[in-house]
Amino acid sequence: MKRKGYTSLAGSACFFPLIAVFFLTLGISTPAKAEKPYEITVSTIPAGFASYIMGVALAEQINKNSTWLKATATEGRGPAEHMKTLVRKPEKRKNYLFFNSTWDIWEAKKQIGPYEGFPFNYDEFKFVTLLGIAGNGLCTLDPKIKGLKDLVGKKVIFDSGKGKGREITYVGILKEMGIPVDKIKYQYARGKGAADTLRDGLVDVIYTGHILKELPNVYGNSPFQAELVATKDVYFLSFDKEAVAAYKGKTGHPLAMVTLPPKMLGPLQKEPCTILIKPLGFAAHISMPDRVVTEILRVVYENADKFKEYTPMGRILTKQTMASLSISPEGYHPAAVRFYKEKGVEITGFDK
Repeated sequence: MKRKGYTSLAGSACFFPLIAVFFLTLGISTPAKAEKPYEITVSTIPAGFASYIMGVALAEQINKNSTWLKATATEGRGPAEHMKTLVRKPEKRKNYLFFNSTWDIWEAKKQIGPYEGFPFNYDEFKFVTLLGIAGNGLCTLDPKIKGLKDLVGKKVIFDSGKGKGREITYVGILKEMGIPVDKIKYQYARGKGAADTLRDGLVDVIYTGHILKELPNVYGNSPFQAELVATKDVYFLSFDKEAVAAYKGKTGHPLAMVTLPPKMLGPLQKEPCTILIKPLGFAAHISMPDRVVTEILRVVYENADKFKEYTPMGRILTKQTMASLSISPEGYHPAAVRFYKEKGVEITGFDK
């Protein structure tokens, strides 16, 4: 009996290698090992922005095209809140993909604005892929307000909260122009709330939101801005190019600017208008597993043409532009760098 059992086992041991050789001879690979299921959260910003729509689109594409990775899209409050959440709650770091901008990571590393007094090694946050290119400017319903110097004494909304990134940048540029920023009356609101406040006559000037929707420099209005332009006579204020360049030179801020032709932002934009632009991306903590980052990128790469079906911002996300955040390879998750190298995707930027 012992001999018989031994013979049976020995026969089995010989049989399985023969099966593998048989499949290889026929050119048929053995089944790949199934990936262990994994769930992530994709958090962006409040609804009403194109970036929120892109987050919903990414989660939907992941759920449609991955057999093991599942994603849930949520409304977030913004990059600062995302990164602070992950600093406070390290248990979320491996499962949290979030909206971020190159402006915010710059502020975080400098410990200014919303990051002041909130120490952390912000180099641990890495970009995964491009989300889009955003534009920000200023607008008013008052035809008497024609330039930035007219902001003195006026009620303005530069950002959603005091000392946040856009306010830091706007104020820095105004200072370069010699404008007494302490004589401006600051108020705060997000997107649609800011537009409603301007529409109701409670403030004089608000920030604008735009998206790059066609290359090389065709911009459209974000949803809250488009609604305002459709219902009111909106006038746009242009940033001073020399002041922008001076601020960037002194601080090393990663902002860029673009001058848009008349009528691109609205029917009352009669002159070229200079706005500020910034790359937006999906980011993660460096501890997010490599296989998860690679799967996210595989889904984006193979379905890049689908994102334009959700929002005009999605037209900019292509196989070739996934790594166009105008940052060095060190700013990306290591798994993303390997993916881009394998696929031949250039790590570059729209400003080159």
